[in-house]
Amino acid sequence: MEKQKEQTVIETNNTMSTINGKLKAMGLMIAISGLTISAAGSGESTIEYGKWAINLDGTSNKVSFAKDGNDVLKGVSVRFKYNGTVYDTSEFTTATVSESTVADKAGDAHSYTISYSNGDGVPTVDQTFLLFADRDYFLTEVTLKSDSEIKSNYIAPVYTTEKNLFLPADNSNRMLTVPFDNDGFVTYGSHTLSCSSQTSSAIGRVPRDTISFEVTSIFNGNTQRGLVVGSVEHDNWKSAIRMTGSPLIQSYMSKLECYSGATHAATRDEYNGYLMPHGELRGTQVKSARFMVGLFDDWRTGMETYGEVNNMYAPKRAWDGPTPFGWNSWGGMATHVNYEGVLSVSDFVKENFQGKNNFAPDGVVFIDLDSYWGNLDWDQLEDFCNHCRANGQTPGIYTTPFSNWTHSDGDAVEGNNGYYYGDALLYVNGQKTGRLDPTHPATLSLMNYQIDRFKAMGIKYIKLDFLNHGSCEADGFYNKDITTGIQAYNYGMKHFAERCGDDMFIVLSISPLFPSQYANARRISCDAWGEMWHTNYMMNSLSFGWWLDRVYCYNDPDHLCVSDRSEEENRARLTTGVCTGFCMNGDNLSTAGTHTGTAANQARAKKYFQFADINEAINMGRSFRPAYGHSLHGPNNSVDLFYLETADSWYIAYFSYGEGTKSGTLDLTTLGIEVDAVDVARSKELWTGAGVSIEGTGMQYKVINNEAKLYRLYKKQ
Repeated sequence: MEKQKEQTVIETNNTMSTINGKLKAMGLMIAISGLTISAAGSGESTIEYGKWAINLDGTSNKVSFAKDGNDVLKGVSVRFKYNGTVYDTSEFTTATVSESTVADKAGDAHSYTISYSNGDGVPTVDQTFLLFADRDYFLTEVTLKSDSEIKSNYIAPVYTTEKNLFLPADNSNRMLTVPFDNDGFVTYGSHTLSCSSQTSSAIGRVPRDTISFEVTSIFNGNTQRGLVVGSVEHDNWKSAIRMTGSPLIQSYMSKLECYSGATHAATRDEYNGYLMPHGELRGTQVKSARFMVGLFDDWRTGMETYGEVNNMYAPKRAWDGPTPFGWNSWGGMATHVNYEGVLSVSDFVKENFQGKNNFAPDGVVFIDLDSYWGNLDWDQLEDFCNHCRANGQTPGIYTTPFSNWTHSDGDAVEGNNGYYYGDALLYVNGQKTGRLDPTHPATLSLMNYQIDRFKAMGIKYIKLDFLNHGSCEADGFYNKDITTGIQAYNYGMKHFAERCGDDMFIVLSISPLFPSQYANARRISCDAWGEMWHTNYMMNSLSFGWWLDRVYCYNDPDHLCVSDRSEEENRARLTTGVCTGFCMNGDNLSTAGTHTGTAANQARAKKYFQFADINEAINMGRSFRPAYGHSLHGPNNSVDLFYLETADSWYIAYFSYGEGTKSGTLDLTTLGIEVDAVDVARSKELWTGAGVSIEGTGMQYKVINNEAKLYRLYKKQ
């Protein structure tokens, strides 16, 4: 540790000596502990450590970022809102550079701070950069400081309207849009930098202007090289990245704004036509979220790294158990949950799936009652839980802790806590909503009441839904220390997770992407059933959100349904379970009660959930990586080719999303597969058991309409 610190100091001193020499030649003064440049002085200072250099232009008070000697972003300033007015540090009068070493959660780093000051009662702005010895990224954040109270609901640590070129000039350049949550069948987007057609008010192509929440990548599809920028802290802010591309040659960004303080219709902060502004943070110091800025040879590595850095700051909720297998009621039973029916489902799973052909090979099977489990009374629910345990299964349940669907204001909150539902409702622009305040004692007491009863019945799997109701901005919160939607969400979710304890498997359904540390798994898309449209939609989310298995233990593909679909569609839908590493059947397996499934549909379920090779692949619990990000397929714009390397194999999943038959030769080297290391004799397609044909670096493939093929290429021993 001391040796590294000594090396850091030596490198810093060399950098400072270089800066000193430049400034002395200009007649400027410098102190050992810092560097002061007047805005009129035209001086420059360069911070260099590891792979990165950050240059401060003393004339413009803007900075530029370079990696390995190559420009990445230039013309960067800080923008922020202070007491309702927007300021930009390029308009400030002085800038001071200081440095130190820090032991950060992300590792030992060299910290540089540029302090901008302007006088006239405007806060000092500290922009801190954490640089690491050998990483493809740095971290940055902004702190506003003042002797008097600051109020701010917007801070942008990275803001530039310069033309920034860091990718080859070709039409494969893309910018990624990441949705805030997974509500309303929202999709990820991989967009060209310019629009493809003219608008009514402009001639020719118009640069695309778009927004991505929490993180984005701007990458080249041919080389995979890409910039990844995103927030790695999610305690106080909703963050976003606004991007504007180029009008013709799709090579540069004409605007990049990475900021904390985002509200939008997509963050669900629009209520009855009114867009609620982001809540203000207040104090003598107000800090933005911390952002990662990285340039990677492969943007996919960058997104995975982004997920890993998030996990450093907020470690994922641990799960020591096996990969989840089981059944969920929403797919086929839906609103018709009934006592006799769910008992028969437990028996069906026991008799036909459990312990057979690698279905839940580690012996943990979840039987989960989704919405409308309230059709059972508490005695029936307890009997259901006992029945599941007798069958060697773990019972599961569903709840929406921040939503009031059916109760009137005067209804008492369950648990005899003295509160009424009307007490806990949030208001937006003076309008009462159906959202429950995550900080209100009534909401917390309701959580306690439900969780305690669930745990007493032996429930150890819980699915949470409509959590975005708890992250929305509001006129105010019961806890007056809470001023933003994400603060309130953290408050409520922390309480929920702690009350559940460590042995409850928590899976999120409709929910914000971040914060993530309160759940073991998250459904990667909105509802998805068995038809190809839904498979294509769900795989859009995996195409650009596969890296989320770095911040959750599992990506959940939602209930896997095979009823009333073609053989090809059923294979494709089950393959999505392989590609995420999670398996909850969603068909109506009920053989008794008021809403039984058909024998034909149940026969399909028996067939498709009893492929030993498929179940073995699901049990890995791993998410597959997309082969690329610029070639999109199907009505929901998904990647069609995915792969995963394990200790003994390479797995390849290839989809046809209603595109007819695909056939040809797949160059395995593009997937990083060492062809000479493939044991061709043992390798096969897992659905059919057919062998594979490899010539040179290519593997022959044929995927018919609406089908998925899943290849396992064994490595030579």
